[in-house]
Amino acid sequence: MTVGRRRNNTMRTRLFYLLVLASLVMAACGPVAATEAPPAAAPTGAVAAATQAGEAPAAAATEAVDPVVLALQLADKAARGESVELSGESGVTIGIVMPALDNDGWRAIYIGALGKAIELGANVITLDARDKVENQLAMIEDMITQEVDAIVFVPVDSAAMSAAVVKANEAGIPVIAMDRSTQGGDVAALVESNNVEIGRTGADLMAEVADEFGVAIEDLKILELLGDLATSAGQERHEGFSTRGQELGFNVVAELPTYWQADKANAAVLDAFAANPDINAIYMASGCAMYTGVESAMRSLGNFIPRDEVGHIMLISTDGCPAPLEAMRGGYVDADSAQQLLTMGMEAIAAAFAAAQGGAPESPIIRLGPDPIRPDNVDDPFHWANAINTAY
Repeated sequence: MTVGRRRNNTMRTRLFYLLVLASLVMAACGPVAATEAPPAAAPTGAVAAATQAGEAPAAAATEAVDPVVLALQLADKAARGESVELSGESGVTIGIVMPALDNDGWRAIYIGALGKAIELGANVITLDARDKVENQLAMIEDMITQEVDAIVFVPVDSAAMSAAVVKANEAGIPVIAMDRSTQGGDVAALVESNNVEIGRTGADLMAEVADEFGVAIEDLKILELLGDLATSAGQERHEGFSTRGQELGFNVVAELPTYWQADKANAAVLDAFAANPDINAIYMASGCAMYTGVESAMRSLGNFIPRDEVGHIMLISTDGCPAPLEAMRGGYVDADSAQQLLTMGMEAIAAAFAAAQGGAPESPIIRLGPDPIRPDNVDDPFHWANAINTAY
């Protein structure tokens, strides 16, 4: 399917995203401002932020809090190393272990997850692994010890986290994986972006941008910034971009790893231009992880030039994160093959809730397609970054 044909379907996609956002906001009757402190206490549906030391200060009643604002507040607490707990009325407890909640993309997944948990009345325990395998392993083991009813997580490492899934299997606790699969153990469901298709769409977008600039495909000299090939997302995005690029006739002059880290993306850009100074296009496997490093490197090289000026380097991002979208508005990023991250979190909690009650998720594998973003639609509210920014 071409990018043009995908765009013909954006009205249906737009409606779906707006409905997702509406369901998050309608889960609470009265939104509060993002800067307001939550009320002191609540008899039911209350939120308690419990620190690792066991403190449990009072927090807001869910019926009085915008779930997007609440999710951002709780994500901040978890990112500081606190254990965050949400109390519902269903009696079902779901443990959520995120890789790092200071990452825009994972925060968006968490916002979707928390919104769905509020809707279902689930109890939620949230932990932030600080992007470390050993932390995530220990946290999931702790969830097993606490006998939660289900575990939802984004694996820090697809291979290493298989051991945690096996332990949960042995304890009879269903596990839902988000964003990335594991290589071992049995997950009740995997909710992820169709990362192969996201990579393919990135290649299609690059070809579309090149055509707009009057650059022939054979004249492209492309730097592909890889994610972490130890993760399924890293492998699949590379597969999609590379396979589609070969079909289109791309000339990829460098494929360099970043391991989803901005500093490594910065070094990769500097190294690539030192070896290939005529690079005229860059594909980033994750704008959330890489963009700040790429921009910094491009500025230092004197190559950070807007699209309406001579010398512009074509930049194709992935994920639909706030920083690349803002750079697109400024004329520096040309396209983004975005994810549906709010939906990912919502689908994962729905699957976990069903599995915790002895049911089965609607599908063992739920793959969400790409959301192509260009300058002409960058401000549309159904993109997850815009939805979050306009929800409070």
